[in-house]
Amino acid sequence: MELDSYLYRLKNTHKLKPVKPLHPKFTDRENEIAHQIINEADYSVISKKMFIQKSTVRKHASNIFSKSNCSNRQQFIKKFKR
Repeated sequence: MELDSYLYRLKNTHKLKPVKPLHPKFTDRENEIAHQIINEADYSVISKKMFIQKSTVRKHASNIFSKSNCSNRQQFIKKFKR
Protein backbone atom coordinates (compact mmCIF):
# COMPACT_ATOMS: atom_id res chain seq x y z
CA MET A 1 0.00 0.00 0.00
CA GLU A 2 2.82 2.42 0.83
CA LEU A 3 4.50 1.84 -2.54
CA ASP A 4 1.20 2.43 -4.34
CA SER A 5 0.76 5.70 -2.46
CA TYR A 6 4.28 6.78 -3.43
CA LEU A 7 3.67 5.90 -7.08
CA TYR A 8 0.38 7.81 -6.99
CA ARG A 9 2.16 10.91 -5.72
CA LEU A 10 4.81 10.61 -8.44
CA LYS A 11 2.20 10.33 -11.18
CA ASN A 12 -0.04 13.07 -9.80
CA THR A 13 2.38 15.65 -8.47
CA HIS A 14 0.79 18.33 -10.63
CA LYS A 15 -2.57 17.64 -8.96
CA LEU A 16 -1.26 17.97 -5.42
CA LYS A 17 -0.96 21.75 -5.69
CA PRO A 18 -4.17 23.18 -7.12
CA VAL A 19 -3.96 26.63 -8.62
CA LYS A 20 -6.35 28.03 -6.03
CA PRO A 21 -6.16 26.44 -2.57
CA LEU A 22 -9.50 26.20 -0.79
CA HIS A 23 -8.16 27.39 2.56
CA PRO A 24 -4.76 28.85 3.52
CA LYS A 25 -4.33 26.45 6.47
CA PHE A 26 -4.87 23.26 4.41
CA THR A 27 -1.84 21.14 3.59
CA ASP A 28 -1.40 20.04 -0.03
CA ARG A 29 -2.79 16.61 0.81
CA GLU A 30 -5.76 18.06 2.70
CA ASN A 31 -6.43 20.38 -0.22
CA GLU A 32 -6.45 17.45 -2.63
CA ILE A 33 -8.83 15.48 -0.43
CA ALA A 34 -11.01 18.56 0.13
CA HIS A 35 -11.51 18.93 -3.62
CA GLN A 36 -12.63 15.32 -3.83
CA ILE A 37 -15.00 15.76 -0.88
CA ILE A 38 -16.52 18.78 -2.62
CA ASN A 39 -17.05 16.60 -5.69
CA GLU A 40 -18.98 14.37 -3.28
CA ALA A 41 -16.68 11.38 -3.50
CA ASP A 42 -17.12 8.75 -0.79
CA TYR A 43 -14.20 8.20 1.61
CA SER A 44 -13.73 4.65 0.36
CA VAL A 45 -13.53 5.91 -3.23
CA ILE A 46 -10.99 8.56 -2.22
CA SER A 47 -8.89 5.98 -0.35
CA LYS A 48 -8.79 3.61 -3.33
CA LYS A 49 -8.05 6.43 -5.75
CA MET A 50 -5.19 7.80 -3.63
CA PHE A 51 -3.92 4.42 -2.36
CA ILE A 52 -4.31 5.35 1.30
CA GLN A 53 -6.34 3.83 4.12
CA LYS A 54 -9.94 4.91 4.63
CA SER A 55 -9.03 5.86 8.21
CA THR A 56 -6.37 8.22 6.83
CA VAL A 57 -8.98 9.90 4.64
CA ARG A 58 -11.23 10.25 7.68
CA LYS A 59 -8.42 11.84 9.69
CA HIS A 60 -7.65 14.31 6.87
CA ALA A 61 -11.38 15.08 6.57
CA SER A 62 -11.59 15.71 10.30
CA ASN A 63 -8.65 18.14 10.07
CA ILE A 64 -10.21 19.81 7.03
CA PHE A 65 -13.55 20.33 8.79
CA SER A 66 -11.83 21.64 11.91
CA LYS A 67 -9.65 24.12 10.00
CA SER A 68 -12.61 25.40 7.99
CA ASN A 69 -14.94 25.71 11.02
CA CYS A 70 -17.39 23.16 9.66
CA SER A 71 -18.97 20.50 11.82
CA ASN A 72 -19.72 17.97 9.07
CA ARG A 73 -19.34 17.03 5.42
CA GLN A 74 -22.59 18.63 4.23
CA GLN A 75 -21.74 21.96 5.86
CA PHE A 76 -18.26 21.85 4.29
CA ILE A 77 -19.64 21.11 0.81
CA LYS A 78 -22.21 23.91 1.13
CA LYS A 79 -19.52 26.38 2.24
CA PHE A 80 -16.91 25.62 -0.45
CA LYS A 81 -18.81 24.29 -3.48
CA ARG A 82 -18.80 26.83 -6.28
